[in-house]
Amino acid sequence: MLILTGKSQKGKNRVRELGPIWKIVEIRDNVAFSTENGPWALIVPANGDKDKSRWVNMKNDKDFEITVSH
Repeated sequence: MLILTGKSQKGKNRVRELGPIWKIVEIRDNVAFSTENGPWALIVPANGDKDKSRWVNMKNDKDFEITVSH
């Protein structure tokens, strides 16, 4: 589980709309849409709505501060 805090306006809107708690679906070192190093995590909101999934960079995401929760 991850706890997201919005950094950008886009991130703040996602947290407001979908909540701060997200589940990790998959982790990859690289993604096709970015040259930034990973790890990258594919996440879904805690409610499990897969239509709202997104990729976040676990080291330096531009939209979110990420806290890993167990």
